[in-house]
Order: sequence, then structure tokens, then C-alpha cells
Amino acid sequence: MVYNIRAGFNRDFGTSVLNLYPMNIFVLALLGYLLYRFVAGFLVPLFQTTRHMRQQFHDVNGRANHPAGSSPNSGNGTAGNNGKTESPKPGSSKVGEYIDFEEIK
Repeated sequence: MVYNIRAGFNRDFGTSVLNLYPMNIFVLALLGYLLYRFVAGFLVPLFQTTRHMRQQFHDVNGRANHPAGSSPNSGNGTAGNNGKTESPKPGSSKVGEYIDFEEIK
């Protein structure tokens, strides 16, 4: 089956195609704005939070591997306490000391 298209088809619909260009620009601008909001409002804070949490994780692991009382090169005697030994204070007691007791019935 063959359809006969009028001779002025392009002339009639050519102007309506030209009227769609401002709508295309509006839709593209709207999509660009939504993409900007998504990237700036979601992806950037997500990456910043991930980087911050990773840094905190490394800091905690660094403190666990190197406690505050010892330094990484404390074995050579030059760093840390400079050869002085710490003596316990006379009034201090041991925290967590085990006390043996008997239960009274």
C-alpha cells in the first residue's frame, strides 16, 4: 500500500519543528540543572564523607599500632623518656587489681 504525501508536507510541518528548539533548550537546561544539583548535593558530600571517615579510620589504626606511651623507635633508647625510669607515685593504687573474697552464706 502506498501513501500519497501532499506536496506541501515539509512546508506545513517545518515551522512546528523550528518551534521545538526553544523547548529543547529549556529541557536541556532543566536536565543540566538537575544533574548539577545531584552532583553538588549528593556525590560531592558523599566523597567528602568517605574521605573523612577513611582518614579517621587510618588515625585510629595508627593510634592502635603505636600507643601514646611508646614510640616506634623506643627500642634504641634515644627517644621517649631519655633513660629515666618512671617510679610509681606513693598514693596511687593499681586500677583493676584482683581482690580475692569468700562468699558468706
